[in-house]
Amino acid sequence: MKKITAILAIIIISCSKGDSPEEPIVLNDQNQITSFKLTINNETISGNIDQINKSITFNVVGADLTSLVPSVQYSDMAKLSPPKNESQNFNGEIIYNVFAENGDSNAYRVIVNNRPLGPENKIKAFSIFINNETIDATINDNLKLIIFNSGTFDITALIPSFTISEYATISPNTGVPQNFNNSVTYTVTAENGNIAQYKIITNPSKINGISTIAGTFTQNPTLLYVGAQIFIVGDFIDPNRPNAKLYLTDGINNYSLPILNSEMYSVNEYINEYNLYTKIPENVPTYGNYKIIYEANGFQSESESYVDILAENPPKHLSLNQDLYQVNDILIITGENLTDMIAIPSDGSVYLIQNSNNYDLSVNPERTEIKLTLDYYRLFPSYFGRGEEEKIITLLGPNRRVGETIKTVFN
Repeated sequence: MKKITAILAIIIISCSKGDSPEEPIVLNDQNQITSFKLTINNETISGNIDQINKSITFNVVGADLTSLVPSVQYSDMAKLSPPKNESQNFNGEIIYNVFAENGDSNAYRVIVNNRPLGPENKIKAFSIFINNETIDATINDNLKLIIFNSGTFDITALIPSFTISEYATISPNTGVPQNFNNSVTYTVTAENGNIAQYKIITNPSKINGISTIAGTFTQNPTLLYVGAQIFIVGDFIDPNRPNAKLYLTDGINNYSLPILNSEMYSVNEYINEYNLYTKIPENVPTYGNYKIIYEANGFQSESESYVDILAENPPKHLSLNQDLYQVNDILIITGENLTDMIAIPSDGSVYLIQNSNNYDLSVNPERTEIKLTLDYYRLFPSYFGRGEEEKIITLLGPNRRVGETIKTVFN
């Protein structure tokens, strides 16, 4: 009996050691991307990881995304697809799957927002502060000109204010004083490297009109003979500006116009207007559509209206029969190709005189002599209680084409 008990005890002890169950194997369930970086233009950039929405975003500018190898960190024991050392084209959305050791997966969307480099290089607004007043300049984007009037105010050290295109840069920069008496150019560089240069034009010249001593007629073009005297009216057409000149152009050929005299007066405190007196030279050929150009410092102003010039058989005077004329004197003009009409200014008006009920003007058949009885009292300063005055008599051809002028004195 004792022997049987001992055997059972051995059997029980033996069974208790060999039949205990093994511990279960637990696999890692972590499947997160913890860092995602791209190297763009030699700069390493970290993406913004949204673990809730499982997205990784980048915001870059003007980047080449066609073949980039990301630097990725993710959970231990997990696997990544596609592999982290494989290049990708990030111009489109890329999906990265992270598989945990236990097989659970997360899909991350990698989105690279790649804004193109800004192409715009404009100055959108430009102003200066003069005489306690802000002056907004006119901007011509086609010609790349910035234009403002300053009159006679000091512009040797002005600090302009301006607005430029988004992402662009400008040189010289804001806050830098400029002497706008000199040629100043601003360079605007777009984000993509495109360059635009704006030239500053201060007190730009502008031809406002063409007039004659005989009055302003409405014809366009203005009809003239060679030898005619005219005056050009315009803003800042200053004959004393460096390299200032006046000329006629037919678009191909230029003909210099002498500046015989000039007058300046102020339209307002920022604009000075000039009258430039000139004479059509005899070497100018006949042409019906001349433009008049004023040029200074490389900047040109062109007349809006045209000038029709006739060079063949222009009227020319040779002499007058007197130096001083009074009421009822006989005016005799001698010359060549003399006209049927003359103009005489008086008391702010210009009288157009031809043979009529009012005037006995006559021209001989050879057109070498004009004769007129000066019996119209309003032509004389004495009628208005004034002393003798210089008069400028103008020869007028058909359609009031303006010819030479003759100076004399009326009392």
